[in-house]
Amino acid sequence: MALDQSISERIAQEFSAGDQPLVRELLRRYAGPESGRVARDVLILSKGRVDQVKRFVEEAQNDYRNVLYWAEYYDTDPMLRGRDPRALADDILAEWKERKPR
Repeated sequence: MALDQSISERIAQEFSAGDQPLVRELLRRYAGPESGRVARDVLILSKGRVDQVKRFVEEAQNDYRNVLYWAEYYDTDPMLRGRDPRALADDILAEWKERKPR
């Protein structure tokens, strides 16, 4: 995936010169829908931390909609206010696993 100019500028603003190539490489690893939007949202969520870029790119590979939701809608969702979205997703998946017929 080619990174657009606004993404490159944001990387330059939020990451050290030494970390920028790795951040670009991590973002390019995402190979799913809405790559530009996902890249922007990964940067929003990572808050300048390379380890978080890696985490959210991996999450986007699993389900990119989680990244979009966390970056764009989480703060305004009254049902989730004050809750960790990852922990909430883990709880839901665990509950579904328990209910799944064997």
